[in-house]
Amino acid sequence: MIAITPLASGSSGNSYLIRNNESSLLIDAGLSGKQIIERLDCAGVDPCCLKAILVSHAHMDHIKGIGVLSRKFKIPVFINEKTFVAAEKTLGKLYRRETFKTGKIFEYAGFKIHPFSVPHDCADPVGFRISNGTARFGIATDLGVATGLVRNLLTGLNAVILESNHDPLMLRDGPYPWELKQRVRSRLGHLSNDQSAQLLQSIVSDELRVVILAHMSETNNTEELAERCVRESLQAFLDQNGSIFCATQSQIGPTVEL
Repeated sequence: MIAITPLASGSSGNSYLIRNNESSLLIDAGLSGKQIIERLDCAGVDPCCLKAILVSHAHMDHIKGIGVLSRKFKIPVFINEKTFVAAEKTLGKLYRRETFKTGKIFEYAGFKIHPFSVPHDCADPVGFRISNGTARFGIATDLGVATGLVRNLLTGLNAVILESNHDPLMLRDGPYPWELKQRVRSRLGHLSNDQSAQLLQSIVSDELRVVILAHMSETNNTEELAERCVRESLQAFLDQNGSIFCATQSQIGPTVEL
């Protein structure tokens, strides 16, 4: 069994709780340490029980609370070298750092973890494909384009957490300055709802049961727009009792069990 609980997802902070029968870990911790602790409490998890924090990349909305949590609760942090160099000042002293290599599978706490490269505007960003022998899921929440590698590693899974960051028209007509709009829609920026739907169409399989739409912009998107766009593209998946829901910034969950 693998259980996935989004603790927070969006432009202001991202964190995902992953559990199997033996252990729990976090992917990213982009809220304050206090906020992460509160949301773990809502999920019924003692932070002292966390086995690790996996780090996807060095942007603040993914690393803000990592240093505090690592030091306070003696949690090892798994991070690649380039991300650590970029994030070191923000992270501060860690209880323990474990360095993984992008593209190289490693095993820890009952999980097989495959960090894979994604195109985003920071040092060596990654998504993760994670399994425990019986269930498989993947997460890719900050990427400007769906590469062949991303498609391959998000195929054949039971659940996918995928970015559906912005509605193109809302971004075009919204308040962001022109330079930021260009960054968001660039090949090193973020997937739009349409791009997310197209990627999901290409990776749908008989094994896929759950799609979690993530990292939605609070300024340039809505849950309704993101979900409608994907649902219109995945009707056959829904007809086979597949589930689609949005992870949000303001509240945790729901928990998905595989």
